[in-house]
Formats: sequence, C-alpha cells, structure tokens
Amino acid sequence: MRCLIVEDQQILLDLLGTIVNSFTEVTQVFKAASLKEAESLLQQRTMDLAILDLLLPDGDGSQLGESLIHHNPEIQLIILSGSADGFLCTGNLRKSIRGVIDKRHSFDALRECLQDILQPAYQTLTPRQQDVFRLIGEGKSTKEIANLLNSAISTVESHRKAIAQKLNISGAELVREASLTRQILRQP
Repeated sequence: MRCLIVEDQQILLDLLGTIVNSFTEVTQVFKAASLKEAESLLQQRTMDLAILDLLLPDGDGSQLGESLIHHNPEIQLIILSGSADGFLCTGNLRKSIRGVIDKRHSFDALRECLQDILQPAYQTLTPRQQDVFRLIGEGKSTKEIANLLNSAISTVESHRKAIAQKLNISGAELVREASLTRQILRQP
C-alpha cells in the first residue's frame, strides 16, 4: 500500500512518516509539504492512502483530496487539521474519508485510525497458515512446526510457500515478517 502524507510543518511531517512506516502493510511512504509537491508526486504514481493537512501554504487540502479521489476512487483519506472541528466535508470526499484527526490530539488517534484502515496482511491467511506463521515468528524450524502441528514436513513447506505468496514476500523475508508481526502483536 502506498501512502501520501501532506503536511506543511516539517517536524510533524517526519513524525507522521515514522508512524506510517511502522505498519508493515504500507510499502511506500511519500511526503509533501505543499500542494505543489503533492501534485508532482501524483503525476508519477497512484496512492492508496493519504493523510492530508487542510491548511497548506499554497492551497486547500480538500482540493487535493478531490484530485486524489479523481485519480483513484478507492483511495482512503485521513484528514489532519488544527481545526478539525470546523471541517466541512463535501459529498465527494465523504465516502473516502476514514478519519478526521485534530492535530492537538495525540499520535495514538492517528495510529488507531491507521489500524482500522490497514487490515494486517497476516489476517488474510487461513487459520492453519496463521498457526504456521505464528510458529515461524517464534523461531521454529519447518521440522519443529511439523512436529507441533502433527503435519508432514512437506505440508508445512507448502504452507510456507503459500504464506509467502499471499504476503507478497520472498521465503527469506518470511521469517523476518513473522518475527516483526509477533513483536507488534505483543505490544500493549
């Protein structure tokens, strides 16, 4: 998933980028401090998610939202504003907006909104694949997993291949991804 963050305050832009990058479902994060920068990025690529500041030095973030929806009707938007209470949503934006967050609130509000939007990829696995994925994250070998699940080694290897394919990662990346997911799920 590609995410565009448009925010004119550089420190906030960098912090937002760090938060969004912490989600493994986000493959690329693009940052822009103005409408002009954002529009330049949009000429080169399509975005799946955008976090938009409403008040930018060179225009209105709502107009950018309209343009994003025009290029990708499936895009999901999060509106970020110092005056979110006064935000009036137009009809075209309404169906794409997944959250309106006031800048005065903590970053936890943004993280919660992102968690609602980004279904973790591991949740698309079958229950048995999730078992194998969890055990991979615990550092178990294919043989150990087969013993724990009373399965053949070849069956576990087939699950590993299917998991890597579903998550769009290589077999070598599978162990890293499973370990990271395990760490994320253990956080309070």
